[in-house]
Amino acid sequence: MARKHFENHEAISSAVPADEGFEAVIAVKRRGTDENAHIFKVANGRRYDLASEADVAAEAALAKVREVSDEGELIWEENAI
Repeated sequence: MARKHFENHEAISSAVPADEGFEAVIAVKRRGTDENAHIFKVANGRRYDLASEADVAAEAALAKVREVSDEGELIWEENAI
């Protein structure tokens, strides 16, 4: 799990259980509010057998996020996806 701070948001990469495996996700939450986090599936929705594999994919994806928009959408590095 990795954490990245942006101007108005915080993002955390993680692995979450999905069917018979795990998915890589990034959770985004606006700072200073009680709003629910927005969850974004990454790695094209691929399922991993091990949580550690999904976590590595999520961390790699988070490293390519350069900012979070005011609406909470991920803004990727150029040519990242």
